Amino acid sequence: MAQRTRRPLIGVTAGTRTMMSGAWAGHDAVVVNEHYVHALREAGARPVVLSPQDEWTDEEVAELDGIVLTGGTDLDPAAWGEAPLPTDMTPDPERDAFETALYRAARRTGVPVLGICRGLQLIVLAEGGELHRHLPHDVPAHPATGQEPTPVTASLDAASDLALALGTEARVTAFHHQGVREVRGDLRIVARHESGLPLAVEASAGSAVLGVQWHPEIDGSAGAAVFETLLTAIEHARVSAPGPALV
Repeated sequence: MAQRTRRPLIGVTAGTRTMMSGAWAGHDAVVVNEHYVHALREAGARPVVLSPQDEWTDEEVAELDGIVLTGGTDLDPAAWGEAPLPTDMTPDPERDAFETALYRAARRTGVPVLGICRGLQLIVLAEGGELHRHLPHDVPAHPATGQEPTPVTASLDAASDLALALGTEARVTAFHHQGVREVRGDLRIVARHESGLPLAVEASAGSAVLGVQWHPEIDGSAGAAVFETLLTAIEHARVSAPGPALV
């Protein structure tokens, strides 16, 4: 029997939702859009679904080759000292806390991270940045992308890893009513909408981080290139990791 090559093990975050019908109506289910799982499998990875739970240790996180922080509901504004707004979606503080800790552990242990929509926003807040709370109210020139998946054009920084995959302009699918206002820490903005809203960030130092304010999991071949960027970062991390010490 031919030896099977180990595929990259990618943690994919998920939320919970109360089931509304059937024998298990009223019970909570772990929920993640299957498009994420399919996209990672198509890219050659092995997805592992991670629902909110007790905090993982650095050693446990280091067993993963990469992490995808998926989309979902709004982040809890109380976590960064702001009051709720009438336009907010119902937050999930347990999920927020688990995924923020997961992201920070990944940064400490050198595990590459891809953040998608809500995942990008979580990365920005974890690094000390700020969000626009409601679009297009906060950025009138930005289209209303919070009602349904909406095609928009992203202009990319030519000197970015993302541009190597997509070029300097890409048509992408956005579905969000919040967005990045300011980045801090090691993050830098590598894509914008013509309204000025940041649409993607990368880490300028430390382990690989890419966050996009769109949904590559439903963007066909263009979206596949975003997931392939994560796998490229994983391979770079693997070959650059120090080997075992010789004693």
